[in-house]
Amino acid sequence: MASSYLWVFVLAGNLLRGIGEAPIMPLGMSYIDDFATEENSAFYIGTVRSAGMFGPSLGFLLGAFCASLWVDIGAVNPDTLTINSKDTRWVGAWWLGILICGATSFMSSLPFWFLPYSLPQEGEQVVKKSTEVYVITQVSQNKMEAARPPRLKVSEVAKGD
Repeated sequence: MASSYLWVFVLAGNLLRGIGEAPIMPLGMSYIDDFATEENSAFYIGTVRSAGMFGPSLGFLLGAFCASLWVDIGAVNPDTLTINSKDTRWVGAWWLGILICGATSFMSSLPFWFLPYSLPQEGEQVVKKSTEVYVITQVSQNKMEAARPPRLKVSEVAKGD
């Protein structure tokens, strides 16, 4: 039996997959929590968690469906085959699931092209584009600043003044 190095490709593929999937739960949840409104964040987190739960189930169903189809779809008439999917010589359409998942991944990635290049930093004012232009005058700026409570220094808070 010749030694095979195919396990290296399987190992490399699983490592890349793990590196890609690992940040989704810890970073994705905190991202949703930070940038979604309180009313919507529970729905978004539930959607991500549900996708993680139902995704593998749908993947197994898709795999079972593709395995029930003959590998040469369109090239061979299935009625002329002398074997069926219960036979050990049967070869299912293993490649069809890859195409379906790839197309689904591509379609679900399209909305991400419309996200902003970078998110605003904390404390940065967001300027929304619109047909109307609002100008904040110095007077209205001073009124807003006067309405704010004064900022306390750390030394004042520590002294209890």
